[in-house]
Amino acid sequence: MTSMPRRRRPVSSSSSRTFITVLLAFLFAAYDGIPTVTSFSAPSPITTQSLSSSTNVNHQRNIRQPASSLDAVGPAVAATAASALALPSLKTVSLACLIPTLSGFYKSEYGVSYAYGTAMTATSLLVLRSLLSASAPLDSIAVVHAAAVLFYGVRLNLFLAYREIFLPRFRHMRERIEDRAKSRGSRLSRTPFIVSCAALYAFLATPFLVTSKSCAEMSIKCCSGESGVVGIIWNLVRAAVVVTWGGFLIEAWGDFAKSIGKAQKGEDALITGGIFRFFRHPNYTGEIIGWASSCVAAFLAVAATSGKTLSAWMSMAPSLIACVLGASGISFVLTTATAGLERRQLEKYGDTDEYKEWVGKSWVGFQLVKKTKDEEETVVPGATEDNGSPTPEE
Repeated sequence: MTSMPRRRRPVSSSSSRTFITVLLAFLFAAYDGIPTVTSFSAPSPITTQSLSSSTNVNHQRNIRQPASSLDAVGPAVAATAASALALPSLKTVSLACLIPTLSGFYKSEYGVSYAYGTAMTATSLLVLRSLLSASAPLDSIAVVHAAAVLFYGVRLNLFLAYREIFLPRFRHMRERIEDRAKSRGSRLSRTPFIVSCAALYAFLATPFLVTSKSCAEMSIKCCSGESGVVGIIWNLVRAAVVVTWGGFLIEAWGDFAKSIGKAQKGEDALITGGIFRFFRHPNYTGEIIGWASSCVAAFLAVAATSGKTLSAWMSMAPSLIACVLGASGISFVLTTATAGLERRQLEKYGDTDEYKEWVGKSWVGFQLVKKTKDEEETVVPGATEDNGSPTPEE
């Protein structure tokens, strides 16, 4: 008699979720290098005496002062530095990410959809308010970076609301997810998952907190006074922020194009035109590009302002670790989801000439591991259905 195959244990078992939650809670509590009022206070106003003193010290150490630090900022530093840049505290950022995620107790899917968009919207608005209150220029790197995340959060929530209101299929999917969540235990048992989602959202917010500390005065436009290595690094910071916008715009374009295509051709249609000619999964690919570039911008901003100063890098280490955790966490979820969607599309459309031609010309994007059936039934923070919402794969 042949024995029944052993069912693979789901990735999100109670023990593994508890361990991950404890680990994230520890890192989250330890990551106090970011949003405190004191750590984000602007420097003292630059005066002639301080510049003279700084020049003498640099001359004694035989260190050349980069021209970009003065020419690029100019008189704006004295004006803005006079008013302290008090970014949101750690407690405020934590609550901005945790409170929306508590909606997961009501509907499990909400914890990784509306909560995701709302947490990003809330944290970016808090940072933008602080920057504008400190008279940061509207074209500063910090403002443009935070605005990219604000765009991401607002657009995502509007798109989710549209789908839930006008497309019955997604309401049914939400209820199926809720039924699966209830079958696994009480609502209280969702606590580890909800806390881990909130931690992920806070980590994703860290990069634009870092650039707000470092780049509140630096224009997103290239400045003629910048030169040398520091000038190159500042231009790389600008490029990373622009690519962040580009990634989120690719995602938005993919959502819009697929929604229009499905409305015209039917829910079972394979969308291969427009941006899908180049990206098979533009929302997955765009989101990965956006968050990865956001993380890179934070590292480059610290490099531009700290240089080789070890103490400055050490003081920012908790923040940079949080940046990496956020970017790597969401990238793992999305690359895994990409592999799952690739497999299902192959099963559904693999025999058609349209699919074969499309696969030959388009880029799959980033995929890491193939999802098993058990894993596809597991709700994970930030996983997106291919129309762009952070929901499990269907």
